[in-house]
Amino acid sequence: MKPIAILSGDKRQKYILKYLKTHGYNAYLKSTMDFNNDDILVCSTPFCKNKKFINCDFYSSFPLRTFLSLLKPNQIVFGGNIPTACKKITNIKFVDTLQLDDIVWKNAILTAEGLIMYIIKNTDFAIENSEILVLGYGNCGTNIGKKLNALGGKVTFYDHTEIHLIGARANGFKTVQLEDFDTHLNKFDIIINTVPQPILSDKHYSSLSKNTVLFDVSSQPFGFNKDLACKNHLSLITCPGIPGVTASKNAGELIAKSIISYLERTEINES
Repeated sequence: MKPIAILSGDKRQKYILKYLKTHGYNAYLKSTMDFNNDDILVCSTPFCKNKKFINCDFYSSFPLRTFLSLLKPNQIVFGGNIPTACKKITNIKFVDTLQLDDIVWKNAILTAEGLIMYIIKNTDFAIENSEILVLGYGNCGTNIGKKLNALGGKVTFYDHTEIHLIGARANGFKTVQLEDFDTHLNKFDIIINTVPQPILSDKHYSSLSKNTVLFDVSSQPFGFNKDLACKNHLSLITCPGIPGVTASKNAGELIAKSIISYLERTEINES
């Protein structure tokens, strides 16, 4: 069994280490950038910061390009939200843990649960009877809608894909079309973005109620425009990587399980 190096990072990395060791894997914590003796490397989630620096706790700004140059052929590198450019490196196997089937849905559940804490901490009104717009009816959006609906929130969904909106309505949620934003946005107390790209235009921000609170749970480059939110005196709370903040043990163990599953499948396929 090949040893697994866990690049030191947030609490999730420590729980990944503990879970792997408990389940018989030769895993160890790594706090250097010498990878000559490592066949399997587990990096952080997210994999890098601002698409420029590797995400670890012992270097605040270690260049991603330098990190990649230190890797060796045939290594397996795990991490969350790995940039597309990395995956184009053909002699190194990059595995994005946030894209693995056995982690996507459960990670979305943890995100939805943790978001409730952010909402409670950053609003002065109850979730019950609040008008809430969720942008994106994907894995995160679906779970966010379910949990907020269970707390009495009045949840409406927007998604650019009509089939997703049909699914939302089939599950009892209200939906809104982009062309109706001008007349509907000002009624929402909370708007939650789950999509890592802009949806609201300049005029949409100006049409929002000044009491509306914006929450962005997407990954970089995020979906809300910080400058436009500030210009229109809107509260914007950006909260990426929620599972690592509010449920680091569960999130770490979830990643560890997906790593084990991937390695076992790979061993079977190669044998």
